[in-house]
Amino acid sequence: MDLLEYQAKELFAQVGIPVLPSQTICHPGEVKNLHLPYPIVIKSQVLASGRTQFGGVRFVENTIDAIAVVRTLFNLAIEGEYPQVLLAESHCRVDRELFVGIMWDNTIAKPLLLASSCGGVEMDSLLASLETYPIEDSFSPFQAKILAKKIGLKGKAIASVADVFAKMYQLFVTYDLDIIEINPLGLKENGEVVALDGKIRLNSYAFKRHPELHKYLRNLHDSPYQAFTLNPEARVAIISDSRDEAIMVCNLIQLEQKSNNPPIHTIYLLPLKTTDYWQENINSLINQIMTQQEVKKVLVVHSNRDGFVDILTQMLVEEKPVGYSTTKGEQNFSPSWIIRTLYPTASKADQFYWCDSLQQVIQLAKG
Repeated sequence: MDLLEYQAKELFAQVGIPVLPSQTICHPGEVKNLHLPYPIVIKSQVLASGRTQFGGVRFVENTIDAIAVVRTLFNLAIEGEYPQVLLAESHCRVDRELFVGIMWDNTIAKPLLLASSCGGVEMDSLLASLETYPIEDSFSPFQAKILAKKIGLKGKAIASVADVFAKMYQLFVTYDLDIIEINPLGLKENGEVVALDGKIRLNSYAFKRHPELHKYLRNLHDSPYQAFTLNPEARVAIISDSRDEAIMVCNLIQLEQKSNNPPIHTIYLLPLKTTDYWQENINSLINQIMTQQEVKKVLVVHSNRDGFVDILTQMLVEEKPVGYSTTKGEQNFSPSWIIRTLYPTASKADQFYWCDSLQQVIQLAKG
């Protein structure tokens, strides 16, 4: 489960990661009660990536402008999601924007430190300059300093970034996180840093061990999926439990195809549930996809942490939903299903294309 930016920053502040002064806004009338000096930044609090491009981040100079912006943002859907809360934050000028993060890498069964000298919304530049460092036994600031040097930092900036990594790792292990990211991490001329945005993905199985996190459960989606149609004429759909990963796959396919139009018909985003939940609710998702005749390939880029992929493939093989056909005794599916998981699956039926990496997924998607 992903947290909203303001919630992630609440946890950042708990461990001393530098954040800017801020206040949440739940209604336009609350703007007059802001205690932040202008100019300020007002941000839509949704889970969608790329809020800036969609107009979800606005700079304002005074209260009158702030009221108008707040009314606009509450009525602005970003990838189909309307905000329930906005975040007003002090404006801060920085010299550079970095990316730092920690994630659990299932391929090596270890936490992985991530850093890039190109933070912000330009995903291509971020990925091109991304450096990683696996944590073998336990975290050490020395590891973070090596990574900081790899992305070209010098002097005080190295110590500042290493300190942020140490505090991020504290949150990572304390709350059993799947992912923690700061993008961008603002770097000032004096070498100090500040978290300008943040992402935290909670491991739902850890909620029993951390009742203090229960207040964030209200952001779980009750519906089986969220559907975002990008291009009704496209022939590929994506199913994922990670909004960021789905968008990244979409962008990479678009780069490969050198197209100005989105290459994806629809992105289906799934909440983290349980195997029992998917056994009862997966039919609506499958039938929705099967009835879209334009879609010829479905990219399943899913962790399988909750057994979704196991239930999906079992349903397609055994239950024969709409769209299933048999040719010369062989089981064929329309559309084709291209699958990549992080967690193991119970079986890998021959009817599906199984991938070990996102690059394989992208190659099969364009083929």
